[in-house]
Amino acid sequence: MKTLFYINFICLLFLLISCKKEYSCEGCNDQVIADTTINNTPKPYICPFCTGGDNFTENKWSLYNGTDFYCGTIDTAIAAPARDGFTFFGPSLCSIDSGLVMTISTGPAFLNQDVFNSTTTRVGMYYYDNVAQTYPFITQSSFQFSVSIVSYIHQTKMMTGTFSGIVVKPNGGQTSVQGKFKVKIL
Repeated sequence: MKTLFYINFICLLFLLISCKKEYSCEGCNDQVIADTTINNTPKPYICPFCTGGDNFTENKWSLYNGTDFYCGTIDTAIAAPARDGFTFFGPSLCSIDSGLVMTISTGPAFLNQDVFNSTTTRVGMYYYDNVAQTYPFITQSSFQFSVSIVSYIHQTKMMTGTFSGIVVKPNGGQTSVQGKFKVKIL
């Protein structure tokens, strides 16, 4: 009985040790394609719909992470009842299953008057990916993140702003992002 156990154990061990990557080439030429796992240098991601997206009009956002560039539309932007903050969100132009959500506290500046060059660090931001069910970028209170209101014109409810700071990736690592937005706040 022990002999059978040892034979099975050795066979299993041999199978585990001898496993290696195989290439299947049924119906193709004999040329072996280079293994993609050897060159794992990340290439910049630039969504093709974001070309020229740095110069945009109302209800748009853009986001840089190093050389990666994302952009999207803002379909909802609402002020807090006391007008001491606002939330905006909207899908990415790169994928309808991803997008940006930001909640910003503007106090002591209130959105019942014109506001210029006001910065706050009371910000919650996340970039979501519904396909992978993750947040590729999300703020945490332990890392510096800020939003600067470049201008808010109360009569038109139009705001332009920028944001930057450290965000957390799904693997727990940190990275920096910076971006901008232009939105009409209801």
